[in-house]
Amino acid sequence: MPSAQPILTSNSSEPSYSPIAASASTNADDRHDRSSSTPTINSSRQGGSGGDRDKPRLTEQEKKNNHIASEQKRRAAIREGFDRLTELVPGLEGQGRSESIVLRKTVDFIHLKIQERKDLIAEIERRGGRISEDMRT
Repeated sequence: MPSAQPILTSNSSEPSYSPIAASASTNADDRHDRSSSTPTINSSRQGGSGGDRDKPRLTEQEKKNNHIASEQKRRAAIREGFDRLTELVPGLEGQGRSESIVLRKTVDFIHLKIQERKDLIAEIERRGGRISEDMRT
């Protein structure tokens, strides 16, 4: 626990000793170089424990870097999804990666597979087979 330090108040010339005030000023000094202009609010409503108060806030540059990293991760996931579609959908192998072409051909492929499924169900029923309702959807 930090030692009590004298605090001068505006209405008294004698210092008062407050361990709470000394602790708060020490924490404020520790955060000064990393804090933004946004004031911090430490309350129990934030859902954190007492350790959250000691956690320093991110600088604007750290926030920007985190945002850039998140955006790069999101774009990489989209690229991987399109690459996977080009592996799964016939006719897309070896083509340039035009996302509109990949999406259009993927939709066409899915419509084709849906129609093939309907045709197979009709053929099974024509031959006397039965398909349960949950298998039709």
